[in-house]
Amino acid sequence: MEDAGIVLLKGLAGGSLVVAFALLSEVVAPKRFAGLFGAAPAVAIAGLGLVLLSKGAHDARENSIGMIAGCLGMFCYAASTVQLLKHTHARAGTALGMVAWVVPTALIASFLL
Repeated sequence: MEDAGIVLLKGLAGGSLVVAFALLSEVVAPKRFAGLFGAAPAVAIAGLGLVLLSKGAHDARENSIGMIAGCLGMFCYAASTVQLLKHTHARAGTALGMVAWVVPTALIASFLL
């Protein structure tokens, strides 16, 4: 039951922060950044805060390292997929881009964890 309560708290905290970020993005310009800063950072901050409170600093550290590795992997995916789609079909470019996401993410996480 304790895990279900933590999941519920993560959902409530993440949703509340999504709303807060969405309200903040309404007053800043340009508006195209509203979605970018709305969901992912809010859910990550809420989840990390609850892990810190419920499981301690060690687990929060491991979660944050995973977030950093995933972020850098996503950057590699986006940068490589843009180039791949110029030279290949959509399926092939996206599939190869996934390799460009998984490999750097796994390497970064294996060195830092």
